[in-house]
Amino acid sequence: MIVTLWESVLAGILITLSMRFLFHLSWDFCLILGAIATATAPASTMMTIRQYRAKGDFVNILLQVVALDDVVCLLIFSVVVAVINAGRSGHVRAGDVLLPIFYNIAALGIGFLCGYLLSRLITPTRSKDNRLILAIAMLMGISGLCSAFDLSPLLSCMVFGASYINLTEDKKLFRQVDRFTPPVLSMFFIVSGMNLDLTALKTAGIIGIAYFLIRILGKYGGMYLGCAITGMPDTHKKYMGLALIPQAGVAIGLAFLGQRLLPENIGNLLLTIILSSSVLYELVGPACAKMSFFLSGTIKREKAAANEKSDGAGTAKKEKAAVNEKNEGKGKVKKYPDKKSVKHAI
Repeated sequence: MIVTLWESVLAGILITLSMRFLFHLSWDFCLILGAIATATAPASTMMTIRQYRAKGDFVNILLQVVALDDVVCLLIFSVVVAVINAGRSGHVRAGDVLLPIFYNIAALGIGFLCGYLLSRLITPTRSKDNRLILAIAMLMGISGLCSAFDLSPLLSCMVFGASYINLTEDKKLFRQVDRFTPPVLSMFFIVSGMNLDLTALKTAGIIGIAYFLIRILGKYGGMYLGCAITGMPDTHKKYMGLALIPQAGVAIGLAFLGQRLLPENIGNLLLTIILSSSVLYELVGPACAKMSFFLSGTIKREKAAANEKSDGAGTAKKEKAAVNEKNEGKGKVKKYPDKKSVKHAI
């Protein structure tokens, strides 16, 4: 947790201060952008880990950091939104800052309670259809309940999934839901791309590049300091920060929320910076994660080459099996007797 706080908070502080003092942007804009900068997208790192079957202490700590990273981001973002709303009223009270924290703790409780309830409702005798219906209904219920209290459902849904898997260790439901999510995720990113204002790139160009580079510096520096404070090995200090570069889903969702809090021009600038930088982060992120695993010795080059070779062999084997099945199907085509044999039989 200490490492996660360092790498998240340092990136947010650097972004906030640099946007304010280098580009003289409003404090509201700087605080929101700094809060979003704390988020990390774990998907790219997870894909690299699965591809090379990476294991060990380095991977275990990294997984814990990326799992807690978005939780920290959501908490910081909620506090920032409360401070901005209170500042517009003319004065900031302690209750204005503490109340969102209390609401987010309540959201954690809702997520855990729903995860526990789902673990009791889903039994081995239930069909796949019933399992999927119950999971989606529970997600919709969490989203509706959080929306009723003006809370982001992201944090509650994360705890919902974490509590369910830890209570049941049922990975079948996750695989089933995973088959359901691709069209939903596609629509999310399509809608996000439709909101990208290309004309705003002229203004956001230098600011976007600065955001891209300073966030990487903050993530790497925060991870280095956090590992040094907790006494982790040198390999963790030097290379783990490289695996925390990607940024996509949570950051884009928070950018849409932040856009509503700002004036139209500044809000569009915020959204443009996050959307354009997310593309760059997703291009650079997987390569950096792979490099961190190589440099730390988590995966060896020989092992990586063997994994890639086995993956290729597995694909070729599946294609060959499909061809064989097709040929066998042709061989089993039923042959009907010709007309002459039918006539003689009569």
